[in-house]
Amino acid sequence: MNDHTDFLALLQSVDAFFPIGAFTLSNGLEDYVVRERIGSAKELASYLRGFLQIFPYGDLGVLSLAYQSAENPEELLRLDGLAHAMKGAKEVRIGSSRMCSRYLKAREAMKDMPEGLRWYQEQIREKRAAGVHPVALGIYGTEHKVEEERLLMMYGYSILSAIVNNAVKLVPLGQLDGQRVLYEAFPLLAQAVKKSMEISQDDLGVSGTGYEIHCMNHEILYSRQYMS
Repeated sequence: MNDHTDFLALLQSVDAFFPIGAFTLSNGLEDYVVRERIGSAKELASYLRGFLQIFPYGDLGVLSLAYQSAENPEELLRLDGLAHAMKGAKEVRIGSSRMCSRYLKAREAMKDMPEGLRWYQEQIREKRAAGVHPVALGIYGTEHKVEEERLLMMYGYSILSAIVNNAVKLVPLGQLDGQRVLYEAFPLLAQAVKKSMEISQDDLGVSGTGYEIHCMNHEILYSRQYMS
């Protein structure tokens, strides 16, 4: 692949329409709306600010560490186990593993399966790894020689965009209000990316209890639009 194709392949990997099921997950956002914690653009902006404070210690940090450890199998397996275990809500934990499995199958079907991803897929099949989507994405990004910061920004944008689009439908909000909130979060995303590149595995999961509780509450909602 050339540089442009590598970049586009990464862009495709984080696209909300990539068929791995990401669009079915709200990661607790639906529970925030049901409990009337988010009902306006202002409250959504506050939610994003809080989310971005803990994002470096969650999946964004996992992606960064996977990128940095892509040539160290022992570290990748340790990271996989830690990233899987730190997701307290069962449906979020299962959802991440399913997204990983579907991501690997999609890349395999497209005949775009670098050696590192094949190794990770084999670890999952042999039950030596649980399968965590950001870990797979970090391995893929490394093998396609995409700059770490660019990869993290692309992934972070895709997550924020999904949150905003889910909120627009759940609250509901106007599309323009949602896009304005998303745009105003860009500087905070850049800060989160910088922070995620500085952390160690020991820093993962140090915060985010409120988000975890809402994810758990979501599992017992009377009715819901999203799987988590």
